[in-house]
Amino acid sequence: MGWFFKQKMIWVPTLLGMLIIFISVVLVFILIIKNTYSFLAPDVPPASKTLVIEGWIPESGLKNALHFYEKNNYKYMIITGVPITQWTYSSPFSNMADASAGTMKQFFFRDTIYRAIIPSTVQRDRTYSTAIALKKLMPVWGISSDTFDLYSMGAHARRSYLMFTKAFPDTRIGLITDTDPSFDHNTWYATSRGFRTVIGELISYFYSYLLFRPNEQLTNQLITEGHYIDEITALRYETDRYFADTLTSPLGKDEIPAFRGLPYYPVDTLWKKQVVVKVDTSEAPFHMPTTTDRLPLYRKYAILSFKHNDSVFTLQAYQNLDYKKKNPSYNSLFVPFKDLTNGEITYGGGRYLDIEIPTGLYTYIDFNRAYNPYCAYHERWSCPLPPFENYLKTAVKAGVKKYKSTH
Repeated sequence: MGWFFKQKMIWVPTLLGMLIIFISVVLVFILIIKNTYSFLAPDVPPASKTLVIEGWIPESGLKNALHFYEKNNYKYMIITGVPITQWTYSSPFSNMADASAGTMKQFFFRDTIYRAIIPSTVQRDRTYSTAIALKKLMPVWGISSDTFDLYSMGAHARRSYLMFTKAFPDTRIGLITDTDPSFDHNTWYATSRGFRTVIGELISYFYSYLLFRPNEQLTNQLITEGHYIDEITALRYETDRYFADTLTSPLGKDEIPAFRGLPYYPVDTLWKKQVVVKVDTSEAPFHMPTTTDRLPLYRKYAILSFKHNDSVFTLQAYQNLDYKKKNPSYNSLFVPFKDLTNGEITYGGGRYLDIEIPTGLYTYIDFNRAYNPYCAYHERWSCPLPPFENYLKTAVKAGVKKYKSTH
């Protein structure tokens, strides 16, 4: 047995020793419980005249933040905000920064409120993303990023501070932590709200501290793309409201009650194309054919060239001279087009785009904004027919699709 095993003497606690160990563990546990909230909700001495307020904090916190701002003679107020993902169709605000800024105005705050907002497409690492959005905007606003103070609340404060220091590694940041009114921070463990909040933030903080490795370049890209997607989505919501209104809808009156929104392709950033602009107004004006005997006067204004899937395509942009005569400040060009989706997925008569008159050699056309002629919705309308030169030999899978009752 000596080849494989040997005897070893170990010490085991006596009954008294076990009692002392148990009491020690309990005392350590109580000490941790008592100090967990204060650990997660620290204060770092103020360092700046710029106050950055997290827009998610409740109205009581906003009122306290305003009082702190005025008491300490801050020069700039910035509110960060994440999207409001509930009541999207009915709320006047799409994000917490705008909602909190509106609350500040109700508190009679008269100065400028700067807002750093992330788009609805950013669903992860949102605190860090708001910090990156702020970092991008401060130079635009002319506000120094050398120092600023962060106003947060409750157990979220330490993690917020960590995320902002990751985004601003060379910036001196102060931290003001307000008390979370939703539970008693001295006995946070006694309520489900307090326990859930504190334990969740404790785990999140250590995860962020030990494992979170942010990619600033990728975050900036996601923010930029997300704002673009939100812009197109908001435009589509507004169009649907326009179609649902009996005073403005191009639909037949009998179809409006059943209207439930227009069908669209998903927003695709690849269909926002940079185009080369060649202005050429040398050709004589012409009457563009329509679905009726109406013949509006147009002129060719520019040739737009763009690449898609390694092929080059061109579109003619036209100026409506009849409308220009009535509205001298009119600054848009009309780009009707057809493509290989027409008739099956999109309206058979083609779709339209509008662009501002280019001021340089390059501009953008955004097929995510492609819309149907009103003739797609009711026969009472008169609509220009896309000229043959604007027939694209590719499938433009962007913009509005064919409405269910196409005429």
